[in-house]
Amino acid sequence: MDNEHIQQMRRFNRMLTLRLGVLNENYLSSGRPLGEARLLFEIGPAGATVRELRLRMALDSGYLSRMLRMLETEKLLTRRRDSQDGRVQRVMLTPSGMQVWQELDQRSNERIGSLLTPLSDRQRGRLLTAVGEVERYLRAAAVTIAPADPASPEVQACYSRLFPGARAALYGRV
Repeated sequence: MDNEHIQQMRRFNRMLTLRLGVLNENYLSSGRPLGEARLLFEIGPAGATVRELRLRMALDSGYLSRMLRMLETEKLLTRRRDSQDGRVQRVMLTPSGMQVWQELDQRSNERIGSLLTPLSDRQRGRLLTAVGEVERYLRAAAVTIAPADPASPEVQACYSRLFPGARAALYGRV
């Protein structure tokens, strides 16, 4: 890899993290660091399972558990067993948690607006096009192809999306 390419990406990362304030312990003047704010955002109004949160945020189970416990102590969320599968733990925001989520969402919108507002319509359009392209390239670069167990939940989810109604037929089950 060309060292100048690496340096360019590092400069971009430093500039973006500075402009977004992600290293500030008081992210978006919320009184909490980015990790906690992001966890609240990922739980959101619909709630989520602990497994979904771990996968979406790519977090270690222990670290996620500590953050959930702390937010639960602050009475921002509740945890309960899923009604259909007792092994699954579902996380929901409390009314106080919902209020914090709404404040974070509004402040995040304002922060992004402060980045876009100074730009002309043309500049804003070019920036958003570039951001979309960067996102596509980074997603494509993260794809890995490896053998998987056909019976795994991940492969079954793929089969279900690609071939709706055909999953049982693939395994000879009715």
